[in-house]
Amino acid sequence: MNFSFLKDPVYTDEIYLKKPERVKVLGYLFLLALTVYRVFQRRIRQHITEQQPMRGAGGRILKKPTGEAIFHIFKYLQVVVLRGTNGTRIRQFDQSLTKEQRRVLTSLDLDESIYLG
Repeated sequence: MNFSFLKDPVYTDEIYLKKPERVKVLGYLFLLALTVYRVFQRRIRQHITEQQPMRGAGGRILKKPTGEAIFHIFKYLQVVVLRGTNGTRIRQFDQSLTKEQRRVLTSLDLDESIYLG
C-alpha cells in the first residue's frame, strides 16, 4: 500500500477540504496510517526466516511480504454472527484459520479474539 493515489487532485480537492488546516490534518492522518502500516509489515517480516518463509496467494513463497500481500492472506476470512435461542450473539469464522493466518496473528501478538471478541 502506498499513497501515490494522493497525487490525484480529486482526493484533496476543495469539495472535500476547503480549509488549509484540514489539508494539513489529512496529511498527518495519512502519515500516521503509513507509519502503522510500516510497523505492521516490519513486525511480520521479523518473524519470517529463510527456513520458514511465508506462503502467500497461490502458494507463492514470500521472503519479504508486503503489507498488501499480508492483507491478501486474510482477504476471504469471514466472521459469521449467529443468534442463539436466548438472544445472544455468537461470532465465529466461516472456516478455520489457515496456518499462515495464525502465523500472522502470532507475529503481531494477537489471537482470534480480535475478530470474534
